[in-house]
Amino acid sequence: MSSFFVVTLSLLFSIVLTITTFPLGYFSPDWIHLFLIYWILATPASISLVTVWVIGLLVDVVLGSTLGVNALVYSLIGYLVFKSYMMIRYLTILQQAILILFLLSVKVTLILWIDEMMGTSNYTFSLYYTPVISSLAWPLVYYFLRNLRRRYNII
Repeated sequence: MSSFFVVTLSLLFSIVLTITTFPLGYFSPDWIHLFLIYWILATPASISLVTVWVIGLLVDVVLGSTLGVNALVYSLIGYLVFKSYMMIRYLTILQQAILILFLLSVKVTLILWIDEMMGTSNYTFSLYYTPVISSLAWPLVYYFLRNLRRRYNII
């Protein structure tokens, strides 16, 4: 199985996970971002910023948010991870989880800021539960995708 196919299927699976855990509200992890961060760290050549931007647009459509907000924020977080993936790879899982907590908190802050500027803010600060839950789910996602990557020999 090609690496493109496995990465694409896993990202589609993350979208399905996001939709199925949507009823949990703010206690649902940001599955899509966790999967994207893993694939950027593991195989940066298999995913590009254009792909991250398209996935952000898809998230805007799926979640019904303002078109382009998630695409912008996903691209920004993706760029930060791309620029520092060599350093992040050598952190422990706990340190990576703390970094993901910080990155996803920046994401939430940017979304709140953009929505407030547009006058469409209907969020509360309980939106910050999502980065905490996501950082707690990071080891699960990391080991699941690492086993998948090793099984299909994705380099």
